[in-house]
Amino acid sequence: MDVHATEKEQVEALKKWWKENGSSVISGLLLGLALLLGGKAWFGYQDTQQLNASNTYARMMMAQKAGSVEAVRNSANELITTYPDSGYASLATLMLARQAVQDGELEAARTQLQWTIDHTDSPEILHVARLRLIQVLIAGQQYDEAATLLAATSEPRAWAYQYTQLQGDLAAATGDLEKAARAYREALDSMPEQATDRGLLTVKYESVVGTTEPEQ
Repeated sequence: MDVHATEKEQVEALKKWWKENGSSVISGLLLGLALLLGGKAWFGYQDTQQLNASNTYARMMMAQKAGSVEAVRNSANELITTYPDSGYASLATLMLARQAVQDGELEAARTQLQWTIDHTDSPEILHVARLRLIQVLIAGQQYDEAATLLAATSEPRAWAYQYTQLQGDLAAATGDLEKAARAYREALDSMPEQATDRGLLTVKYESVVGTTEPEQ
């Protein structure tokens, strides 16, 4: 707009510009407002979903503490089906897998643990699920699959001694007691001093090392 134009010319020019561009300006404002409100609505929805998932998980843990297996399963299945991306769903499948093992349903436990491995974004939960799945496979005498899963594990870091212990479990289950003793010894040497399973691992080691020593 010409800065030297008269006031009347400026008004007429403004009217003309608004007539030509006003609709696009309004559309842009409405679009921006829609995006803003839509973003707030989306984050509000996400917060609500997370809160609902948290409440469902709390109910599951209360039911577990009360010993109500059916209530645990109901809450766990709700988390898996309704809030699969919440993070709580992976914890629910771990709970269901443990219950399945207690009930002797190893195949059901395997299914739950595999779901966790396929869906979790947490490295910690991934390792827990993988370790438990290997245990389930060994318990079910699916030794080749257990060995394959152990071999495929990469960068276990702080979890290394637990995978080594499972290598010992697998060797012991297949009758290779010397290999089991070596694995248990390595796991004992590398595990933290405060590890709660040190006593159990020591018993495992002592139970196989005696059978591998030559008679005097």
